[in-house]
Amino acid sequence: MTDRKLIERVAFVAVLLGAFAVLTIMTPQHGLAGHLPYLPIVLSGLWWGRRSLAVAGIAVGMMCTADVLGSGSLNTWDLCSRAAGYVLVAWGVGVARERVRAARAAVRASEDKYRQLVEKSLAGVFVYRGDRILYANSRFKDIVGFTLDEVTGRSFWDFIYEKDLPMVHARVDQRTQRNVSDLRYECRLNAKDGSIVWTEVVSSPIDYEGAPAVLVSVYDITQRKENEEKQRELSKLAMKQEEQLVHSTRLAEMGEMAAGVAHELNQPLTGIKNYARNATFMIEEGDANLEDVKENLRLISSQVDRASKIISQMRELARRSERLLAPVDVNGTLRESVEFVMPQLKLSGVAVAFDLATDLPPVLGDRIRLEQVFLNLLTNARHAMEESPERSLTIRTRLEPGARWPVVVEIADTGKGFAPDVAEKLFTPFFTTKQASHGTGLGLSISLSIIKDHQGVIEAVGTEGKGATFTVRLLAQADASSDAVSMKDEG
Repeated sequence: MTDRKLIERVAFVAVLLGAFAVLTIMTPQHGLAGHLPYLPIVLSGLWWGRRSLAVAGIAVGMMCTADVLGSGSLNTWDLCSRAAGYVLVAWGVGVARERVRAARAAVRASEDKYRQLVEKSLAGVFVYRGDRILYANSRFKDIVGFTLDEVTGRSFWDFIYEKDLPMVHARVDQRTQRNVSDLRYECRLNAKDGSIVWTEVVSSPIDYEGAPAVLVSVYDITQRKENEEKQRELSKLAMKQEEQLVHSTRLAEMGEMAAGVAHELNQPLTGIKNYARNATFMIEEGDANLEDVKENLRLISSQVDRASKIISQMRELARRSERLLAPVDVNGTLRESVEFVMPQLKLSGVAVAFDLATDLPPVLGDRIRLEQVFLNLLTNARHAMEESPERSLTIRTRLEPGARWPVVVEIADTGKGFAPDVAEKLFTPFFTTKQASHGTGLGLSISLSIIKDHQGVIEAVGTEGKGATFTVRLLAQADASSDAVSMKDEG
């Protein structure tokens, strides 16, 4: 309240009290004199609360003074009743006024508190009714880049990105069709500068200014979406690099196997040459038996098939294949893997024994990648036995019904083994127990990654100087979850 208004009110109350004093002296019998003080008392109570008791006290004092001076004609009882009436009215009006003021102050404080909470919120907030925005906070203005005047009164559909409109319409329709109260979804908003803002939206029905409305909270998640996109790109890049690494490892193994493969190819080529010479000799001599010539030609064809199979295996190992999920015969894949490295195993003097379960179900996976794991384990076993007096390699499979991973493959060797502390590091990238020229330290790390992609596990158990056993555990095809199927999409 300004000082001028206060002075005006005090002067007005003083004038009324003065009028009361004059009437009391001049017309003591007139009833108006007794009622006039109620006006300044009530006004002061409305203006200043219980301070109106002072005005009531002044009125009582004037009345008593007039009575002492002989101007009044009231008896003691009337004098006391009027005085009590002034005081009670002053007290009642003053208390009521202060309570009203306190209630209004509390309401204003509450409104200010919640207004600050909404205005300072990290979420953009707006209220709409009938598609029209009735209120929006500053944060929502910052998110879309419009001023509050530009936002208020507009349809909130104007801010929804065109491609997200069908989805948002469907979500909003759920509120009426399925009696859903709270909605939560992600959508894109149109900003004033033409950019697109990714947001997470939460909306709930409320009462606003005495009528139903919808409260919407908008969270800017553009940065999170950009980070997710970068993460997907990094994941794709990492997967691509892994594929390149696997491919490089295959080529390195091919180089290492070159000598053995050359030896293996030399046998069918030598046979072809001998059988061809033999057939030619019989024809040139003129005493050739047709059946003998046909037999030589059949043997030539057989040796060609053998050489072709070796070359096909080399080509299949060298090529970079897509991740193709299909039922895989684990026993058959193991036999092909062993057959491929058999020339190296023979040159190293390694005896191979199979103990394959006949009831082994197929697994859902990528045959080429699983073959890569088995080839790596077989090659590692051969290297581990290079200095061992006993060189035997045992390949086992078994079915463990009811187990988490029922299909089990074991590759056991009689090589140098490893200490317990080394076992913990075997699957670490670039860690190797081989000689400097025998490996990169990536084979087991890649094998672990491939088996994890197949939802399986790979374990290593060994004793220093007494060999090692590597165990691969896989899901059966019937138990493979949808996560395994997603490998194709990720690849």
